[in-house]
Amino acid sequence: MSEMLYDHSAGDALAQAFKMQAAQLHEHAEDLMQAGRQLVAEHLEGAAADAFHNTLMMHTNAAKDIAQTISNHSSAVQSSFHGMAGVDSAGAQAMGA
Repeated sequence: MSEMLYDHSAGDALAQAFKMQAAQLHEHAEDLMQAGRQLVAEHLEGAAADAFHNTLMMHTNAAKDIAQTISNHSSAVQSSFHGMAGVDSAGAQAMGA
């Protein structure tokens, strides 16, 4: 067997999809924060405004952290697939390909 049945380019595509999803999640968190600020400015005052804003900030920061984790995972996926390319090449050579 001179060729391994492994699609190395799938890692790049998967990593890119993760990065796009992470960027969209981060953007959505920013949009949510902006809408929340506007809502607070128009309808809330004092402690209620502060509490809503703080809660919203915690949730949007959590979403941004998740987006960063997804982005980091995309790099790991890409590295893993590229690492397998080397393993497959070495395996094929070892089998006399």
